[in-house]
Amino acid sequence: MQIGLVFALAWAVLALVGGATLVIRRNWLAETIAAERQSRPGRAAARTPSRLLFMVIGLVFIAMGLFIIGWWVTTSL
Repeated sequence: MQIGLVFALAWAVLALVGGATLVIRRNWLAETIAAERQSRPGRAAARTPSRLLFMVIGLVFIAMGLFIIGWWVTTSL
């Protein structure tokens, strides 16, 4: 197996796991960031990232991982 292919497959797995984590834990991430920003007096009015942002980024990572795995399957046929 070529080293580039191994790297691509490892990146695909990381993208799938990271994307799934972002989608699943989006509420917790948004609440944690909001609490952290509100705990500092100078940043109390700072905007927090929305839950939708984490879901969109997570879905992009999942799509990237699936694309890499699909590319690997089609090249190996």
